Amino acid sequence: MLRVISCFLLLLSVQVIFAQQIIHHHTTVHQHLRSPLTDALRIGVDTDGKILFLCRAKLFNSIQPGKTWAGYDRCNVPYGGKEYIVDQFTIPNQHEFGHYNWERPGHGAVPIGRDTNGNILFVCQSNFRNSIQPGKTWRGHKHCNISYAGKEIITDNYRILSRMQDMVVHSPAPRRTHSYY
Repeated sequence: MLRVISCFLLLLSVQVIFAQQIIHHHTTVHQHLRSPLTDALRIGVDTDGKILFLCRAKLFNSIQPGKTWAGYDRCNVPYGGKEYIVDQFTIPNQHEFGHYNWERPGHGAVPIGRDTNGNILFVCQSNFRNSIQPGKTWRGHKHCNISYAGKEIITDNYRILSRMQDMVVHSPAPRRTHSYY
């Protein structure tokens, strides 16, 4: 009987030792993984304070900009009056965009996708219900279509992701002067 108990305790201790090694190894592996959002473009802040990142999804033969966040693993896209939740998507690297600003509609808008009718889509953002919600717009639309609570919502007050323009400073041409001594 003593031998059976000894064998049982030995087996139990070996199992605990191996389990601790596996758990430690598992933890070590995760410390070296990088989040796909590490280099993602931040495009808004949700009503609960979480950071929203740019994602791109194929939807109905188009490439649509959308939003995602840490731990979500989906891309929410405004389209056709609804908020579509897409499982297969890409997260563009923020370095693709160079130096950028959020500006009123104008020059320098960064193309991000293409609609089903061929229109080039741009990322926009709008203040909405104490948040900054990202969306999409296109030339001549004059609105930002955001996705929120299962719907596509059209907003009028918005900014567009734009490339920073090089500032050119013009100085007056030097005047030709003559000096006589």
